[in-house]
Amino acid sequence: MAYPVYSFGITKEYMNTFKTTISFFLFILPLFIYGQDSVKTHYNLEECIALALKSNAEAQKSANSSEAALLDLRQAKASLLPTLSGQLDHNISTGFSTDPNTNTIVSQNITSGNQYLSTNVVLFNGLNLLRTIRQQAFAYRATQMDEQRIKDELTMDVILAYLQVITAKDALNQYKQQRDVTQKQLERLAILNKDGAVPPGEYYDVKGQFSGDQITVLTAENTLRTNVITLTRLLNIPYSKVLTFEPINQLPDVTSASMSQQHLYEKAASSLGTLKAAQFWKESAAYQLKATRSLYFPTLFLGGNLSSRYSNADQSRGTYMDQIQDNLGKGVGVTLSIPILDGFRRRINVSRAKLELRNAEIDLETTENNLQQQTAQVLINLQTAKEKYLELREQVEAYKESFRVAEVRFEAGDINSVEFLLQKNKYDQANISLVVAQYEWQLRQRIANYYNGRR
Repeated sequence: MAYPVYSFGITKEYMNTFKTTISFFLFILPLFIYGQDSVKTHYNLEECIALALKSNAEAQKSANSSEAALLDLRQAKASLLPTLSGQLDHNISTGFSTDPNTNTIVSQNITSGNQYLSTNVVLFNGLNLLRTIRQQAFAYRATQMDEQRIKDELTMDVILAYLQVITAKDALNQYKQQRDVTQKQLERLAILNKDGAVPPGEYYDVKGQFSGDQITVLTAENTLRTNVITLTRLLNIPYSKVLTFEPINQLPDVTSASMSQQHLYEKAASSLGTLKAAQFWKESAAYQLKATRSLYFPTLFLGGNLSSRYSNADQSRGTYMDQIQDNLGKGVGVTLSIPILDGFRRRINVSRAKLELRNAEIDLETTENNLQQQTAQVLINLQTAKEKYLELREQVEAYKESFRVAEVRFEAGDINSVEFLLQKNKYDQANISLVVAQYEWQLRQRIANYYNGRR
């Protein structure tokens, strides 16, 4: 019996194409994998600040606001330029119609057109245009200072979030060390309890302490993840479990000279965008009031125009271009617009501008007082954080020795588990407090540097 022979049509050219395709994918696959693996997962503080200033939504919006204010300033300056407009119309008439050149009734198809060009410039309007330019210039500078303020505040938020991540990480390591110490004692007591060498209560006391330490470690891990999410939100990057952050090991100088409150206030006033923005907004409101008042004055315009027309009904006057030149008309004039009664809109706008100026003055005064109070509080917090850290460092050294003695006595059977756990908890809590105090001092010092103009 003969079996049918099937041909799949696999030619030599097809096999060559197939081999080329496979070779191409084998070539780009390692590059693709490398690109995936090269995604940045480790950051230091400076990189986080730079990334936040570049990618954070509020920072980008503040930059857009500055660009919009610059456009408003350009528009105000462009208002000084003359206006220029042109108009062309083309008409086709059939049957009885009026010849636009002779104004006579004719019975023929007429193709006609008009051309018009006009210009207009403001000669005087009570200095409204110039004052509007000054208003927009101060508004633009104020917006720039607002952008700086937003970015400065974002920088401080990133520093705070970064230090919270590092604090949570170090605290987690401390909690794990405490758990390991408890586990070591639990393993020792388990052997002794099995042999009946210790009261069962001591074994179960330490076992309960170990469970508590486990829960503390789990809570600390959750706190660390939460703090990392907060930081990634400021950086505007996706959260990932593989993200790591460079620790900060350098403490502020204990012997550094303290700053005076007046010096810090003056430096903050000259370097921060907060106070400068309030000052510029006040100047902008002042010029807005002047510009609004100038609308009480008449406005003087200078205008000019060129016009011409064309009609095919008057062939004697030549071609299209000939008629355009022959029918050319020119004009120039001066217009004086005098405001008499407009439903008190100008008066109401002036009153509204006065209120906006008063609000800007209140904002400036409030900003000055707030800045003075903030600089005073910054120095108080810095000094308190420094003294707290130094005291806690001595406390840790004292409790460290106390715990060492308690551990030796507990292993020797001189004290019970209650006394041992009491000393251990004191030492553990002091270590955690020292970690928190260390980064709190870092934070307070960086805030002081921020107000002092060192960023």
